[in-house]
Amino acid sequence: MTAESIDVYERLADALDALPNGFARTESGVELKLIEMAFTEEEVSLAGHLTRFPETAAEIAARVGRDEAEVTALLESLVPRGLVSLNSAAGTAGGGVLDQKVEGEKKYRLRPFLVGWYEASMRRLDKEFAELFEQFVIEGGGERIFAPRPGVLGVVPVRGSLSPEQMAEAEPHLDIDAHFERHDRFLVIDCVCKREAEVLKGHSCKKPMKRCGFVGLPPQTPLGETVVGREEASKLLTKLGRLGHVNLAFYGFTMFADAPQFVGTCNCCSCCCGLFHGPKLAGIEDGPQKSNYRAVIDPDPCTACGACIKRCPTDAISEGPGRMPTGPACVAVALDPGKSEVERDKCIGCGVCVIGCPTDAIVMEPVSEEEWFHVPSSMAEWEEMRLANMAAEK
Repeated sequence: MTAESIDVYERLADALDALPNGFARTESGVELKLIEMAFTEEEVSLAGHLTRFPETAAEIAARVGRDEAEVTALLESLVPRGLVSLNSAAGTAGGGVLDQKVEGEKKYRLRPFLVGWYEASMRRLDKEFAELFEQFVIEGGGERIFAPRPGVLGVVPVRGSLSPEQMAEAEPHLDIDAHFERHDRFLVIDCVCKREAEVLKGHSCKKPMKRCGFVGLPPQTPLGETVVGREEASKLLTKLGRLGHVNLAFYGFTMFADAPQFVGTCNCCSCCCGLFHGPKLAGIEDGPQKSNYRAVIDPDPCTACGACIKRCPTDAISEGPGRMPTGPACVAVALDPGKSEVERDKCIGCGVCVIGCPTDAIVMEPVSEEEWFHVPSSMAEWEEMRLANMAAEK
């Protein structure tokens, strides 16, 4: 790259880091290499002028001194590749996940690295990009993205883990069934994290590749490889929960919803998912935004079978101290297996242990009012909360 090229890449990196999701500047400059692999210099030169505040193509063109038609075409080409979001009064488009019709005046804003153009890039790039991403996470990118609260994605308890009474009072973004009632067609795509694991290691876990999205689509959308009907989508989501996948969901207001509601989810396993794997690489504790529930085990029906220990994605459940058996046939050195115990601080409230317990010994209980995470009412509020927390931590 020429000196002038470096300047435009630096400008885009700084613009991305100014977003609430963060994009750390590193000593090695690995973040610039990620941008260079994903976008051309012309694309970078324009995108570096964008911010989190939506603008029309005419406003952007006037500000950068370029032809409006040329700027519009370039912006439109960057929407499906995840670097630009196309806004309307209703909300923010999915940047490559959805091809939604935008009503009213089109406005554009810069989209973050994660969740954003990382996912779009990983679906079309190679091992080098995946290796650079891991290097970026280790050198500070992970802490900048994963640590600030609210998290970039939030845990939604899997179907069946909350009681009917809890569901009746649940926050709207936890109501998966309502989402399936609202739509006839659903977008279900391959997991980008599982793809990254395969690219880096040559293999991944045995869990399904097709497991993310479940975003509602217009009823006239043709069925196909990535578009499935309500019954198939609902069965698949239930199956993924039984296999131990965690729902890491998009807050509803990010996908054209008028208010927080369930609009879709990544279905994550701890062996592949970036929001479980990334924080470990970065050496931090925070990952996805925890739900407002925690698992509690009743020792009486617990048979110490260990199913919950195997299913827990955060190693929050372990075997308690064993008990000396009683009776004339007992062997002095043998201990009965210890009942499972939950380390509350590690529990993220995903509920996969609840639906996997063969004796119904586990229930979900709400956290205290002091711990309760009040989901913001809009994307703007989410961004302001996160920026304020990031500033306070400096």
